[in-house]
Amino acid sequence: MSILSPADRTVLWHTVTISRGDERASLLRVLAREVLDSAGRRLDLYTGHEDEVITTIELLDESGLLGRDDLREAFEEADEDDDHAQTFAALLADHLMQTADVERLGVDRRLEAMRLAGVWRGHVLERAGQEPEWLTASQVAARYGVTPQAVYKWIKAGRVQAEQTPGGSWRLPADQFSRGRVELAQLAELQAKLLEHRGDAPALSNEEIADEIVRRRRS
Repeated sequence: MSILSPADRTVLWHTVTISRGDERASLLRVLAREVLDSAGRRLDLYTGHEDEVITTIELLDESGLLGRDDLREAFEEADEDDDHAQTFAALLADHLMQTADVERLGVDRRLEAMRLAGVWRGHVLERAGQEPEWLTASQVAARYGVTPQAVYKWIKAGRVQAEQTPGGSWRLPADQFSRGRVELAQLAELQAKLLEHRGDAPALSNEEIADEIVRRRRS
């Protein structure tokens, strides 16, 4: 297995987004293979996950979200360490949830996007292992599939417990998020049921789901 450098991954991502026709279809599979090789080894994704990675990339392409800079930048760094790989997986889940809200894709493809969003979110949680005492804002963001800015918003609003270190960064007690994991899965299941029964039902974003979880916990 030969993993590309961050610079080469940038070139690959850009090349895919400007390609057309049969060339694009082939390059999408090359990109999926590199996603599996780079982020996959950090998330323990090997045999048996090829199809879900290919479909993820194809769905993001169909929805027009593959060209997002945040995805490309996270992909560049996905092989650096486990935290970067989890952040990339969480972004994939978030963008797949946005894909599930694109009506022109049809109900079947939107349901598949929602299912895969849950799969990627699950990869983040599975790699978490034993619960640490403290989490960084980036780690919380990865678990919920939101941006670190959303976590800072919760801190500023007093909706989550957090302490600021002498260096100015934030750390958050991990045990306050344990209930949120279960509720997040339940809300995602509800989304899928709504979409399946009402094809025009809008899908909530991961940030909207997470906001509701935090609100319930603090009320």
